[in-house]
Amino acid sequence: MDVLNGVLIERGCNGEIRIVRGFVIAVALVLMQATVAFSGSIKVVTEEWPPYTQSIGGEVGGVVTEIVRATLERADLDYSLEVYPWARAYDMARTQKNVLIYSIFKLPVREPHFKWIKIEGLSIDMHLFSPKHRTDIALSSLAEAKKYRIGVTRETSTHHFLLSQGFEDGVNLFPVNCEQQNELKSSESVSRIDLTTGDRLSLAHWLNQSGQPSDYWVPRVPLFDEDFYMAFGNQTPDEVVEAVQKAFREIQEEGQLDAIVDKYWRMFE
Repeated sequence: MDVLNGVLIERGCNGEIRIVRGFVIAVALVLMQATVAFSGSIKVVTEEWPPYTQSIGGEVGGVVTEIVRATLERADLDYSLEVYPWARAYDMARTQKNVLIYSIFKLPVREPHFKWIKIEGLSIDMHLFSPKHRTDIALSSLAEAKKYRIGVTRETSTHHFLLSQGFEDGVNLFPVNCEQQNELKSSESVSRIDLTTGDRLSLAHWLNQSGQPSDYWVPRVPLFDEDFYMAFGNQTPDEVVEAVQKAFREIQEEGQLDAIVDKYWRMFE
C-alpha cells in the first residue's frame, strides 16, 4: 500500500491499482476541521482603561488595543471588539469559547482559568494613592492602609491583590466599575473613600478628563508591578491560542510592537 500525493494507493495481486476512497475522504475531513479551527470569529473583550484601552469617536484604541489588533490581523482571524465593565469582560472570557480578554495580569487566582499570551515589552507599577487634599492620612505601609476606605475597580488585579492581603469588601475595600468613580468619591464634598489604587498614567488620564490637576493623586504605598497579557479561557482550542501566539511573535520580531509602544510613550511624555 502506498501514498501518492495524499491519496492511498492499493496494489492488487495482479498489479492493478485501486484508490482507497475512504482514506481520501478522511484526509479531506481532517483538513476541513483544521481550517474551521481558524476560520471562526474571535470575540475580544476589554475595559475602559485609558491610555491602554480607550474609546475615541466610537472606535476602541489605546496602546494595548493597537497591539492586540495588529496581532489578530497578522493571525488572519476575524474578530469583534467590545468594551465592558471589567467584571463582565472577565467572566465572559473565563466561561466562553473563543473569547480573548486584554489587558489582564497573570495573578495566581486567575492563572488556572486561562491560556495566557504575554505582551512582551509592557509592564506597569500599581500603587495606593491618596487625594492631595487629605493631609490627615498617615500611611507608610500596606498594613496601615487597612484602617482606611479604599476605592478599587471591581475584579481588577488590585482588587484581587488586596483581597489576598487580608483586605475585605465592605470593610476597607469599596469596589466600583471604573477608576473615574474613585476620583468622584474621594472629592472633598463627597469623601466616601480615603485611598484608591492604580498606576500614574491611567489616573493622570482620568484627572485630565475631569478637569482635576495632574497632582490630585499622591502615590503612597507600592503594591506590585505586573506584565501585560491577553488571554483566552480554557474552552478555547489550543490551535487558536497558538495562532495568536505565533502572530504576536512575528509582529514583535519585525519591530511593529516597539513602534506602537514608542508612539504612545512620545504622546504622553
